Amino acid sequence: MEILGYAVSLSFDLIIFLLFLIVLGTTLYLKRKELAVQKIVSYFIYIIMYRTKWGLAWMDRISSKYRGAVQLFGYISVGIGFVGMIYVSLSILLFFLQLIFKPAIEQAGVSLVLPFTNIPGIGYLSFTHWILSIFILAMVHEFSHGVVARAHNVPVKSSGFAVFALFLPIIPAAFVEPDEKKLGKMPDIVQYSVFAAGPMANLVLAFLIVLIFPFASDMTNSTLAPFEEKITAPVGFTYETLKNETYPAYDAGMQNGILSSIDGQQINDYSSFYSYASCLHPKQKVMLGTDKGNYSIVTIANPDQEKQGRGFIGVKPVQNERRILPAYAWLAPVYYWFRGFIKWLFLLNLFIGLANLLPLGIVDGGRMLQTALHSLFQDKMHAQKVWTIISMLFLGALVFALLVNYLGNPFALLFG
Repeated sequence: MEILGYAVSLSFDLIIFLLFLIVLGTTLYLKRKELAVQKIVSYFIYIIMYRTKWGLAWMDRISSKYRGAVQLFGYISVGIGFVGMIYVSLSILLFFLQLIFKPAIEQAGVSLVLPFTNIPGIGYLSFTHWILSIFILAMVHEFSHGVVARAHNVPVKSSGFAVFALFLPIIPAAFVEPDEKKLGKMPDIVQYSVFAAGPMANLVLAFLIVLIFPFASDMTNSTLAPFEEKITAPVGFTYETLKNETYPAYDAGMQNGILSSIDGQQINDYSSFYSYASCLHPKQKVMLGTDKGNYSIVTIANPDQEKQGRGFIGVKPVQNERRILPAYAWLAPVYYWFRGFIKWLFLLNLFIGLANLLPLGIVDGGRMLQTALHSLFQDKMHAQKVWTIISMLFLGALVFALLVNYLGNPFALLFG
């Protein structure tokens, strides 16, 4: 039943994806004379924009009615924006250095958050969850830019829909176009607030989601969604077998799966497994029950210096698993779809909000840094060169981290 449900969900996703491509292709063709192309890397990375006046009246109405509150939101965004820029920048640089100098250490990587893929440590991202989340976060992001700009009497020339292209134009986006000349003549704090408003809006939305639905931020599934305790039952936890020939689980041929019992004792979640497993001693025989079969293993001494008196199995927990009760089987597809949507709406707002604060030329953090450098250096050409170097540095670090995630770390081969 579960495999059938997944197959139906995947088929539905593929149908929606194909319809999206047809509608997108048709729209781009019919509106081809009204489109503007902004090249980032010729023929490889570019943005196709369709300019409209959609939403501009709402921006004017909100900015004039709540001008003081909107301006305050923008000013607060500046402080949080620069703190966020420092945080994500240091995180990327630290991760980059670890890839070079500590290549043997297994750690979470950098990956593209695209549909039809399993995101490490999080799970599968369906196309419907992705496209709806992208649409909502893009509207929130760009609308915030426009409202803050109008609150400072900076004209917004247009808004519209866009398609971001990595070789092919398939990633939907949105945009607003403030009058760049007038924005450039405004005080720095105003420019910062306009740039920072978009990422800040995404982070605020992420915060509100997790405030209302705490389960969205729990990647272990320990925090239950509304009604989940009533309509589901625990069935164990998903694990990954650590790939080391000296570890018992790997030596026994355990495949990644769901662990549901140990020595005949039912395991509801990882905490119950840990309570039992922490009492094991080295060279103790145990029977593990999984959805891939039963495995008899003999523990070894724990590699962790602080836990050497304990037995060690060699599995890593991923997340707790629950299954819907038979009485509520009819509800499962809709319930799990909305549960997944809330989770991905939170995660994508968080990820993209923070990513937009990176000091890269094409995102809001890059614009904030550019404005700061132009104020810091009297020589504008020098400021522009410094900004370009910093942008290229972070772009190179991100590209390298992506290649490591998908192709492997070359430094691990050199020093492994």
